[in-house]
Amino acid sequence: MIQKAILWDWDNTLVDTFGAILSAQNVMRRYYGMPAWTKNEAKAAMNTSGRNLIRDLVGEERAQEARQIYLKAYTQNAAAINLKPGAIDVLEKAKSLGYINILASNKAGSILRNEVHTLNMDHYFDRIIGAEDTQNDKPSKSFTDAALAGFSYQEVLSIGDGKADIKMGHNYENGYGILVWTDPNTPEFQDDKPDYAFADLQSIAIFLERGE
Repeated sequence: MIQKAILWDWDNTLVDTFGAILSAQNVMRRYYGMPAWTKNEAKAAMNTSGRNLIRDLVGEERAQEARQIYLKAYTQNAAAINLKPGAIDVLEKAKSLGYINILASNKAGSILRNEVHTLNMDHYFDRIIGAEDTQNDKPSKSFTDAALAGFSYQEVLSIGDGKADIKMGHNYENGYGILVWTDPNTPEFQDDKPDYAFADLQSIAIFLERGE
């Protein structure tokens, strides 16, 4: 049997955090006199780590202050985080099939691990890695190399809702970028096309079962 590793995205792949993130970003943006983002504007911007996004918005000198404003607002909304439909089932399926399950997110690692623990999902993952755990964030090759370090695998599946997740899979010769919840027929994926795209996590569970 070919040993396969899965790089799972977290935000808006396995859990619904978009509302909490958007609300916190807009609190920060209003503080600095910026117009609030619409849902579409936020979705287009969130293809990098939170620290890079904030730094690019306010500059290096104000980045630390802005991040604290954002994190305070995010924490106040974090109670609204819910699992996406099918999240437990697909993780159970992947675990039962012997996949190496790695949670690889651009959310700060400490916050990521706290959310996973709060939702009692630690046991589904062989490793949890987030932004600030490595020098570079996803989708960089150094990030994915760090995520996969020490594991023996022949194929890598990267499963998520955005372009960065597709790029992570394509860091490897035997790597595949798998899109879920997001329409692949948009300009965002013109240069980085997913190898597979699914409407929901239930469909991914079936895909994993088939071993395609």
